[in-house]
Amino acid sequence: MRHFAQAAITAGFLLAAVPAHADGGLTFVIDGDTFSSPFVITNTSTAGETVLGFGISLIPPFGFDTVNGGFGIDNSLPFTPNAAAALTTGYTGPGAFADGSTSIDFTFSDFDFGESFIWDIDVDGPNQVTVFGSDLIGSTGYADFSNGLRGNGNFVAFGAQGSQFVINAFTPTQSAVPEPGTWAMMLLGFGFVGGTMRSAKRRQRMTVSYA
Repeated sequence: MRHFAQAAITAGFLLAAVPAHADGGLTFVIDGDTFSSPFVITNTSTAGETVLGFGISLIPPFGFDTVNGGFGIDNSLPFTPNAAAALTTGYTGPGAFADGSTSIDFTFSDFDFGESFIWDIDVDGPNQVTVFGSDLIGSTGYADFSNGLRGNGNFVAFGAQGSQFVINAFTPTQSAVPEPGTWAMMLLGFGFVGGTMRSAKRRQRMTVSYA
């Protein structure tokens, strides 16, 4: 019975080392012409999570038109982040994207709740001059949060000519690292396990058998 109680206490320590994740939140609406309207993402997390990364993958046949005379058939617009927003959110790159890319990925170091990252870039099709947000319905995206979770989602209809990114599932990020408090609880739990095992071994050595 004592061993069972010790095991239960040990399990409690180990379970306490696994934090309960609160889901992060991010809003992104593409409303109107992608050439003339800036793109804006906003951290709407409810438990203090920061945004570590964000990415978009466009549905065919669309791509990002960053060079005149290249992928698109009209004027292009290279990736241009808003300087103030980049500073506020701790934007860490990249600084440019290849013409005709169908996906873009951003990373941040200080993207707190309520803050927004703003950028300009043109989206075109091989034979389509003007691309509206509604043309991109079905595209996919993701957002990485500081709680170790990635929000995966897609773009759905928003108004007459827009689309909105909606997170529909959360998965652990591959680079998720426990926070300092979590590490402390894990070490405490492992130390308790080690102490229990050493105590059991000492009791075994002190046991005397009689023929």
